Amino acid sequence: MGLRAEVPRADRRPARPRLCDLELDPRGPVYLSIPREVLCEKTKAEGLEAPCSMAPAIAAPDATALSEAARMLAEAKAPLVIAQRGAGDEASFAAFSRWAEDWGIAVSSWWATHLAIPTDHPCHVGANPGPRLAEADVVVVLDCLAPWWPDNHPPNPDARIIHIGPDPLFSRYPVRNFRSDLSIVGESATTIPALIAAMEALPRDRQRLEQRRAGLAEASAAVRRGIDDLSTHAMHEGLTKAHVGRALSNALKGLKSSVFSELGCPLGPLERQDRNSWFREPHSGGLGWGFPAALGAQLADPDRVVVATMGDGSYMFSNPTVCHQIAEALELPVLVLVLNNEEWGAVRASVTGLYPKGEASRANRMPLTALQPSPDFSLTARASRAYSRRVALAAELDEAIAEALEVVRTERRCALLDIRILPD
Repeated sequence: MGLRAEVPRADRRPARPRLCDLELDPRGPVYLSIPREVLCEKTKAEGLEAPCSMAPAIAAPDATALSEAARMLAEAKAPLVIAQRGAGDEASFAAFSRWAEDWGIAVSSWWATHLAIPTDHPCHVGANPGPRLAEADVVVVLDCLAPWWPDNHPPNPDARIIHIGPDPLFSRYPVRNFRSDLSIVGESATTIPALIAAMEALPRDRQRLEQRRAGLAEASAAVRRGIDDLSTHAMHEGLTKAHVGRALSNALKGLKSSVFSELGCPLGPLERQDRNSWFREPHSGGLGWGFPAALGAQLADPDRVVVATMGDGSYMFSNPTVCHQIAEALELPVLVLVLNNEEWGAVRASVTGLYPKGEASRANRMPLTALQPSPDFSLTARASRAYSRRVALAAELDEAIAEALEVVRTERRCALLDIRILPD
């Protein structure tokens, strides 16, 4: 996740950076299984502060490939970056944002699990890469397992496509066939600054870049206006994920916070600016991931406001009784938002996506997707002395989130809101 607790050293010697402290892939969490006989043996304390005995290998980007990528991007008329897993460390995250604006490069956050660029950045064109992919002449796939949905987002057939990442072609996956005209290996924290430096010396058409920046800023603003309309209008019909996302976004303004979303509040209505402010369930599958991940983040950074937002099915999969017990026992004041639509929304969406005219899609109630009658999740939280409240009306939402945040921040207690929303 990139969130780590600072552990004070036992002595006063200055801490020196170690290779094993770097945020390299694959990142945690790591489950370490050790035989009981080994665990029961006594271990000497001497040497625990010693440097790593095995330094990790750090892949560096090929200089020739990097120069070629820099040239392609500098000459591009409509470049696009699709980023899913962030933009490296704190320094490269900031540098990436400056570089995108400097060169007028569109950035899409399709299926993003980590934030690569602030959602209100003038070059951020939203989560849908489709319109930009259709016209892009150079596409950078920055550490993306699936950079687009081939049936819905066909790229420009004449585009040059560059894949960049620790394993840019995801070689461990048995099936992955996204075209790559240029593949560059390296951690984002290394490749992003190197790519920026390689482009610095290249000639640029400043008038064309200024026009491109202006066009991107206008397009980005239009995307945000569309999200605003979706997030604020028609609430008389009932709450949606977008409505809750916008309300949470407003409540978190000015706070150092991280949101862990598992089929919960979507990025876009939920505005995020900082590198560690957004995490989404992993592409490998995430049922039950959100609540425990948020507990881990809160443990790593106690001063941060940590929010877990998830669907009702995801909440049940998280083993909520155990999660609330741990939250109370370790004093982890996580804010939990359960977006309760009383159904397996992902299952229904998968069925309608594959069989839009099928029998299940035409049914008044799709079989095997309902989660009714819905449990009172507020009682589950209350069993471990957490603050809890059920929210059914739009008029209650802002006040309920504000009250729950107050409990989290001042009383240092876990808080849960069971929010009734419309089906997706």
